Amino acid sequence: MTLLLHALGAGDLGIDWRGETVAPVDIEGDPDATGKRRRPLRKVFGGLAEADIPVDAVALIATRNHNPAGDEPFTEYARRIRERLCSPEGLFGRRFPADRVRIVEVASPAMRHAVRPVAATLDELAPASCLITSGSGSYALGAGALLAAIETGVPVSLVPVDDVSAVYRLKELVSPADPLRAWLVRHRFWDELAELHPEDAEVWRLLAARQRGDVTAARQVRAAGGVPGLTDGQLQKLTEPWQTVQAAFFERVARGEAVDQSLLRTWYGHRLANRLNNERDRLPPRTVAVVSALLDELDRRERGGAALIDQARQRLSPTATGGCAAMLRDTDLANFYRDAATHSAHLREPGAEMRPLPRTIIDQADAWEGGDFVPALLTARGLPPWPVLGSGDVLVLMGVGLPHHTDPADEHGRRALHEVISWASVRRDRLARRGRIRLRLLASAETMERAESQVSLALSMAPEGTIDARVLGPLPVDPGAVARIREAILRSLTGEGAPTGRFGSSSLRDVDEVVLVVNPGKPVILNGMIAAGVEWSLTAACPLQVIELTRDHGVTSVARDGDRILCRLGLDHQLARLAGYALARLDTRTAWQLLGHGSPALADVRTATARLHHDLYADPGPSVDLAQRRALARRRLTLIAHVLADQPWSACYLAVEALRPSLFDWPTWNALLSLQGKARPFKELNRLRNQTPYAHLLSRLRQNNRRPKSPPPPRQVTGLLVQAITALRTPASSSSNDRKLVTDYNRLRAALAAASREGSSRS
Repeated sequence: MTLLLHALGAGDLGIDWRGETVAPVDIEGDPDATGKRRRPLRKVFGGLAEADIPVDAVALIATRNHNPAGDEPFTEYARRIRERLCSPEGLFGRRFPADRVRIVEVASPAMRHAVRPVAATLDELAPASCLITSGSGSYALGAGALLAAIETGVPVSLVPVDDVSAVYRLKELVSPADPLRAWLVRHRFWDELAELHPEDAEVWRLLAARQRGDVTAARQVRAAGGVPGLTDGQLQKLTEPWQTVQAAFFERVARGEAVDQSLLRTWYGHRLANRLNNERDRLPPRTVAVVSALLDELDRRERGGAALIDQARQRLSPTATGGCAAMLRDTDLANFYRDAATHSAHLREPGAEMRPLPRTIIDQADAWEGGDFVPALLTARGLPPWPVLGSGDVLVLMGVGLPHHTDPADEHGRRALHEVISWASVRRDRLARRGRIRLRLLASAETMERAESQVSLALSMAPEGTIDARVLGPLPVDPGAVARIREAILRSLTGEGAPTGRFGSSSLRDVDEVVLVVNPGKPVILNGMIAAGVEWSLTAACPLQVIELTRDHGVTSVARDGDRILCRLGLDHQLARLAGYALARLDTRTAWQLLGHGSPALADVRTATARLHHDLYADPGPSVDLAQRRALARRRLTLIAHVLADQPWSACYLAVEALRPSLFDWPTWNALLSLQGKARPFKELNRLRNQTPYAHLLSRLRQNNRRPKSPPPPRQVTGLLVQAITALRTPASSSSNDRKLVTDYNRLRAALAAASREGSSRS
């Protein structure tokens, strides 16, 4: 069954909104009328018949608000049209059985109000496909119907009322080149890139080792004569512990995993030590003493340390200058360190909003990236590089319509623009760094002047340098122009500066989020904007959101419902795949964050991911006794052994992090290290953990001037995990449930794979 969805509007009632007088409602109109005077449904039925496109059922989307020609709501006129369509004589040359004409009642002409009622109708009728009219009635109602069809998985085509022969499917307009590759590169999934590009697999595996803080592989390759694609100088950098840990830290710092928190502590100590070495001869003895004492204490500690940083800052002379003083005075950095040093950041439940990173980290990341060889390495292979911490920019695409005839001062336009900029500012302030709002106003020839005026207005609404506003246009408006509009928008976005892979480029490919604003503007331009926006988010490998401008009691508001449904046109597929890759490293928080950028279709797997994160790291609560905690510890270690059998450093590090302090407080943990006859595996895991780049490796190298040790053999760590699991058993305990988390993990990976396949077929 093919279902036609039509939003009932003024044209269906013969009403001219801009006329000085309002004529009486006339549903049927003049059969011989042409152009705008011809009723939209008559145009559609006639055009579909000429194109031999069948329609088996009709759903009229009508609001409960009143029209200006009388006291009756649009829903009442929808009932009259339904009666005519079901009558023996029919309407507009068509007749349908009573059960094939539905009325979808919507609270008001807003996208957020239309999605749920239309989705319910689609679920009930279960059509094989649906057609949605475009170019008449409220665009928001049609856009809501489009989102509902995408959400429910019903194949959907858009039918321009004024040229039915130009019918098109939105998803067929979205065709980015190799989006998976872009997402892997942007999110630094080097192991998976090795599978996708086997010709450079050895290069990507060395970068994956760098991200793990492992220099062993690079040293072995260099000793064997090198690898094609890397110069000796580049390979030398991959063998240096500090360069490697620094790269791993900057590539992972925004993820918030257990390993990332430890990399922060390691990076902080070594960066401060480097600054002290560089400045020692220029600093007052008191400052040198304060910083040296802090470094010694931080090197000795296994937890805590933020209070020591606070104390050192207080002991600094008020006149102290230089890099060490600046680092100690960065209170955001100290608070960031506090979370990491107390093992609390990665133990919190996923859900906290992301916040900008401390200024010191951002500045150091930019300085490091300026000398990193990876951007050039990627560019030479035709791969798109991105700044390691992103750009902090939010791209906003927004149509421009004509001002309302009752608003000569365009006050409505001013308020609408202010709402959009305010909303985008909130989005920007949640990114790893604060960048710019890149506002692009899409205009037709008719609205170019208003768009240029709004650009000037937008630039005056925020501090200088925080907004970049331009007009894209004039864009065509004929009913069949949607593909040309999409191409024109993408061409313009692509032409705004070449990406460099380093912060500061003007390229719109580097934006961290794409926001589509619906409602103002011509429907054909907005539909082209949607297609272009979805494709650009895939090309830029960044999240996509849709927001809506509505008129509620004369006040413009921004709606946030249904804001990610468009992700089902392609993003869901990529996000599910990346989340699966993250789980393959037990990066549970990263997987959760990625899935949060997707549509509601990913809600269940995201919930399951959060649950796995909780089961792996969280404190189960005061009601859970020691015996139950031992059982949970066995399940955690079994999962780590199952997933990270080939990643010994990560395995031994996470094994310790998963047990303390959330499962076993520090006194209980110390008791485990003292168990007679059973303490060895815990002591060994703890010793190996302290040798990793995530713990005390750099401080020990700094103190003893030694070469870093290689990771232990995988079999050794796996054996220790098995021994620890055995040591946690008591005569009364059972091993039958030790693999529960492994079962949950495998089930989640399968669900993500299914979501990836579904998204691939959908897109």
